[in-house]
Amino acid sequence: MKKSRMEYDKLKRKQKWIGLLFFLIGSLITISIIITVIALYPNELTSLVKTHVTSQSTSSSSTSVDDKPTSTDSSEPLQQTHTFTPRTNFAENTETPLLLKPLKDKLEQDIASRELSGTLLAIKNNQVVMYNSFGYATDVPWKAQESTYMIASIQKFYTALLISTLISENKLSLDTTLNKFFPEIPGSDQITIDSMLSMTSGLKLDTGKAPTSIKTQKDWENYILKTTTHQNSTEWDYSPVNFGLLAMIIEKITGISYADYFNKTVKKPLDLKETGFYTELSDNSHLVPVYEENGTAAKNEIPDYAYVRELGTGNMYTSPKDFAIVVQALMDGRFEDLNNIKAAWLKATPYGTTYYKSGLYRKVLDENGPTIFWGHGIFRGYEPTVIFNNDASDMVIYFSNQYLTNKSNTIATKEFYDIISQNVTFNQ
Repeated sequence: MKKSRMEYDKLKRKQKWIGLLFFLIGSLITISIIITVIALYPNELTSLVKTHVTSQSTSSSSTSVDDKPTSTDSSEPLQQTHTFTPRTNFAENTETPLLLKPLKDKLEQDIASRELSGTLLAIKNNQVVMYNSFGYATDVPWKAQESTYMIASIQKFYTALLISTLISENKLSLDTTLNKFFPEIPGSDQITIDSMLSMTSGLKLDTGKAPTSIKTQKDWENYILKTTTHQNSTEWDYSPVNFGLLAMIIEKITGISYADYFNKTVKKPLDLKETGFYTELSDNSHLVPVYEENGTAAKNEIPDYAYVRELGTGNMYTSPKDFAIVVQALMDGRFEDLNNIKAAWLKATPYGTTYYKSGLYRKVLDENGPTIFWGHGIFRGYEPTVIFNNDASDMVIYFSNQYLTNKSNTIATKEFYDIISQNVTFNQ
């Protein structure tokens, strides 16, 4: 009897310890889940808290006759929004989330294995994984977050954004023909805005043959109107003159310069601190100097005629952060109706396995899988490359101050994106 009592007590103690063990395991699992959610989706949680607080505040003050409703619709046109908060937090003192540190480690290892120079901004789930400069881009007295670069052909993305904004304002349509603005261009009655955005218009202009005596925008515009030719073809053919003419159309419709319209529509509403045009360059622009491929500093200043030729196609500078802000704002419907985005941006032109429209290439990785956008440019030693997913929650923005003829910069950017996206491999 005594032995049975002892066995019973022993069993009770064992059950007690087992129960305690299960409790501890359950607690650890719960804590892990909470940490994971906070680490991966802090912005979403913050949004929920703000929404809850706003809801309570609205309910408590709903009896006031003088209260006026305030729209919180994220798709409200940006020009009507008094303040703008970027989707991603770019504060300099923001640490990489714990669960994203392995991605940062992989990026650092990858960068260390290459000979690169530039500034890299990597974003995962709307959070900054890395924002660093390396190579010759560190030979400046300012921080990586302040570094700017000439963005070359990626500016075509901004030009397309301004065009689609005018479409949203019913001042233009994708079917509008070029002869409405510039009938002197050959074949202009057959060329639509849509075909210009997708570079299937047949327009051609050899900018390399333009005389260096052209040093003003007005002279360049006259040169475009006099020397642009047209081939009767709807095949994709990369021809920057399409976007030069789109920039001229923007000026004709708005009555102000391309730069002024960009500043009014994009720069000021988004509070872009590190974005501007070549005419605004100064020591405070923090433009990272260019290095030759052999590692020597480029001593020659960029001549004015080189900038002038890039109207709407590559005479702007910006930072990786500012570029990310613009892309995410576009994807959030801040500029235009989402249906216009689909029409002007997602309906692309076949180009092998890749599609091109509105200044960016688009690639559908598989029939039911993700879609990614990417852009690339080269201008006087600057070589920017950008890659991002459908909603721009995952982004890799690599601006280089050293053009590499072996395509090392573009190859590296694609591999950086492979690391960030984890389960997606981008092979062009």
